[in-house]
Amino acid sequence: MIRDCGRAEVYAAEAAAFDGTDLETIRTFDDVSAAIAAVVGGPWWPGRPVRVVPARRDARSSSARDGAGAASAEIRLAAEQLTIATAAHELAHALAGPPAGHSPVFLAAYLDVVAVITNLDSRDRRHQLHVDQLRRALAAAGLIAGPRTWPAPPEASNTAIAL
Repeated sequence: MIRDCGRAEVYAAEAAAFDGTDLETIRTFDDVSAAIAAVVGGPWWPGRPVRVVPARRDARSSSARDGAGAASAEIRLAAEQLTIATAAHELAHALAGPPAGHSPVFLAAYLDVVAVITNLDSRDRRHQLHVDQLRRALAAAGLIAGPRTWPAPPEASNTAIAL
């Protein structure tokens, strides 16, 4: 079995960055899967197609894994973890590739996904707020994001578009 270096540190950094924020509010499966679908179906997503399913009823944690033939990824969401923070974490695994574990490539994917998922709603754009919180928490844990191998997400804009 391969050890997933940095896993505990990533989880601690997530808690430091997101506990007490609405990213950790429990939502419905439909709400969380809709947020994932919005990221994956949006103009930025550079990864494979992603299928979202509920985890087994007794599952205590969510997961991302390769889908059929590795042409897609599958995210399994546990009822206890139906949050936007969990959605971002699992999408980062889908983008970096589940074998990347919690490596620097995963961390780059995580920061990018947080930038996108927290700026989906044009009435509630977070800009870099949560990205900066997560980056600081990761750095405090001694974790630094590696280089990305995909395009950077677009900057969130608060410019209104007249129709």
